Amino acid sequence: MTEAEKTKPYYMDQSDWGSNEFYALHRYMHRMITKKDKKLDEIKQMNLSRMSDISKVLLYCIIEYYGLEGLLEFENLSSLKNCKPLKEPLILDACNANQNTVYGNMNVII
Repeated sequence: MTEAEKTKPYYMDQSDWGSNEFYALHRYMHRMITKKDKKLDEIKQMNLSRMSDISKVLLYCIIEYYGLEGLLEFENLSSLKNCKPLKEPLILDACNANQNTVYGNMNVII
């Protein structure tokens, strides 16, 4: 397995990503967080310093949306409490979603 194959999507260089790639990233992290009992080791090993602001915001949105704020007590995730909205909107799916949620507050359109 190459280093790129071992790199988790939330650590990847996202400079040339479009909405489809960010949507896939969101789905990956969504499954990880909503199945936290099975993915707890990966969650506890996440390194926020290696993540883009977009990855951090998506992770924060998922945690907040599902009311899983207890995850923010993990030492490695605690700095997400200071997460700021994205400067530019991130459009994951322009056809959808009620923006009166944490996603809309963080400038993410799903």
